Amino acid sequence: MDTETLRRALEEAGLTGQQADTYLTLLELGPSPVVEITQHSSVSSSRIYDIVRQLEDMGFAETVERDRLHARPREPIDVLERLRDKSEMLADAAGEIEDRWEQPDPQESRISVLKQQESVLRSASDAIADAVVSVELAVTPDQLRELQPTIETAATENGVLIQVDVYDIDGTTQDEDIPRPEGVLEVRRNPIPGPFLAIVDRRHAYFSPNVHSDEPYGITIGDEILSFILHWYFLTCLWGASESVHINPDHPPTYVSIEEFVHDAALLWQEGATMTVTAIGHHNETGDLVEVTGELVEVTSNGFLDPSEQPTYTDLAGQLTLYLETDDGEYTVGGWGALFEDIEAQVIRIEDIELERP
Repeated sequence: MDTETLRRALEEAGLTGQQADTYLTLLELGPSPVVEITQHSSVSSSRIYDIVRQLEDMGFAETVERDRLHARPREPIDVLERLRDKSEMLADAAGEIEDRWEQPDPQESRISVLKQQESVLRSASDAIADAVVSVELAVTPDQLRELQPTIETAATENGVLIQVDVYDIDGTTQDEDIPRPEGVLEVRRNPIPGPFLAIVDRRHAYFSPNVHSDEPYGITIGDEILSFILHWYFLTCLWGASESVHINPDHPPTYVSIEEFVHDAALLWQEGATMTVTAIGHHNETGDLVEVTGELVEVTSNGFLDPSEQPTYTDLAGQLTLYLETDDGEYTVGGWGALFEDIEAQVIRIEDIELERP
């Protein structure tokens, strides 16, 4: 680095031009009479004593009284610390400016394209921290480790229902290598690499390709319909093709989509099991959040009674309706976007199952 660039760096660190010039001259000359510094710097003899005293007060130099006043540079511990602090502050400021520039404005657009995957992960992490009901998440093991503290806080402290699908990137990931964040409903292992995807409270989605992309980018979505489309991608292409490696033993069977509940419960229902189910969601007439518990007495799929014993998620596309017999009468329960049922369910929980005796 040349002297002029070094002088500008010292000025950026808080020194005036004359202070920086005097300090660099001291470094070059070593211990010297103050009057000699004026001969090698741009500082006048009328100002040099004041400048040297200022550098001494700032910890850059020290003076010694002999026949004439001498000055010498101090060991540059404070100088280096000041420069490094300044460098870190500028680097942090640059990162913050970049984040704020990339941060989507929800008033301008429901969809925003970000230039870096890291920005998408940070946005998703913030959304998970603020989640109220549910999170569907598809990640690499490293991404899961990065998000794990936020996920655990959301699940254990805020009661958010979280499902995690983890990609086996190179086909060598063992089940024991996959993190199991505390409090999540279930963790599955996906043998096929795929994109980063987070769907939060049905209204926000975050997407970024992990592989097979020429340039890193990400998309943030604040739209319920588009989030629903990504939910179906998560359910059919990711979650449904994955193998479970961890199910929360302290949580009753709980679902954040009606399709997944019917997919898992269809066989038991066909075999005559009696199920007590709780549905939590919004009442379609009042908009109020309600919770009803009752016996499951009927299931219809696209208007037909009783889906097959082992339906695929594709079979369950369309209108699904649960009929719950409660103490207050019968309620109909639909899934995401339900129009004709009493309740649009956000959470379905199995409270009890009684198998039919032979």
